[in-house]
Amino acid sequence: MAHTSPPVSTRHAFALAFDLGVRRDLLHSVVVPLLLRSPWALAMALVSPLPGSQVDAATLAVASVALLGDFLMMLIVGSMLRFRAWSTFLKPVVLRPAPVGDCYARGIRRVPWLVVTEIVRNFSLGLAASFVVIPTQLMRLRPESMAQDLLRDVVLLLIAGFLALPALFLGFRLAVATEAVVLHEGDLAGAFQRSFRLMRGHFERWLELIALSATLVLGAVLVCSVASLAIPWLAGPSGLATSWLVVIGITPLIQYAWTFFYLRLDEMDTVPIEVGPTYAAAAETLAVVPEEAAPPLELVPPDRAPEDHPA
Repeated sequence: MAHTSPPVSTRHAFALAFDLGVRRDLLHSVVVPLLLRSPWALAMALVSPLPGSQVDAATLAVASVALLGDFLMMLIVGSMLRFRAWSTFLKPVVLRPAPVGDCYARGIRRVPWLVVTEIVRNFSLGLAASFVVIPTQLMRLRPESMAQDLLRDVVLLLIAGFLALPALFLGFRLAVATEAVVLHEGDLAGAFQRSFRLMRGHFERWLELIALSATLVLGAVLVCSVASLAIPWLAGPSGLATSWLVVIGITPLIQYAWTFFYLRLDEMDTVPIEVGPTYAAAAETLAVVPEEAAPPLELVPPDRAPEDHPA
């Protein structure tokens, strides 16, 4: 029988994310992660210096500790959310997700490799993107004529676009490396290989996920910015803290969507090879002889001739 699972869909991934994070498990998917990250986020937002102000050593130290604490808490919560989404994938809606304590325990054990994967991936992307700076720096040099200037700028822009392709390629093919290292792979190399394999041929879906995730984040920030114009106390550090808390509140939904997207790719990767209709029809015509209907076996003595064996 042919495999009829639905194709990869960004809309379906976010639909599953909202169903799990809002309708079925709002407390442990959104509220508790927000409470765990809010102290670090509030400390980081409140001690952040205003533009043009001088930063002292104490403020810099508090901001650094808050940034590191929020980063580690984000990794722990993100690992838990991945296991929580995995426990509901392809399961009936009536079944509850896995116990939250088990998800946290399994997620914490994967945090070291998750940190390594995040660092190596971001370093690789940054290194690949750094080559784009070379043509932009050359654009500052002014030749003798305006015609040469225009021609040179066009050529340098084309070169910059060409040099941006490796960063775009790595960002695309390594998009689900963190999901892979948490849920399936035990090390960095395996996670990178699985991500490279699963993302092949899904560039459009990756762009859709990036665009929709960025739209949710930017939309939340825009709403907070508009609200700060009507509510004076939301301006300044308090407004920055409010915006950061709103972004933290919607981050689990984005994490769920990326996890369901990865799980769908992994499901497609592990689907058994489909057979054609001719072979399938032939296989259905094969009848298995019941055990009681099979003829009894008889041992033939070694000294008995083959022709003496009864038919």
